[in-house]
Amino acid sequence: MPDQQSIKNTLNIIRKAIEEDDKSESQKDDDILILNKLVNEDGTIDILENQFLKKEEVKEILNQKISEIFKDHFDEWLDKNIPNYLDKYFKKK
Repeated sequence: MPDQQSIKNTLNIIRKAIEEDDKSESQKDDDILILNKLVNEDGTIDILENQFLKKEEVKEILNQKISEIFKDHFDEWLDKNIPNYLDKYFKKK
């Protein structure tokens, strides 16, 4: 029963937000409705967490991924291709 009450409350908030269309543009920007609940197929309700990343966190994740890729693939590429490049270089001289 609490889930149904929660759903009704959420729907009432949405309904009120839709009905209040006569506000000015600046006031509309100030009044933001954030829905942080997800209704699953089985009827359960999950609260969603804020999952925004800061710029520094994004940079760190990208650096880690790039490092992993270089570790995995760059050494292999060098082992495979350096002899060919060296042969071509010395043949030209």
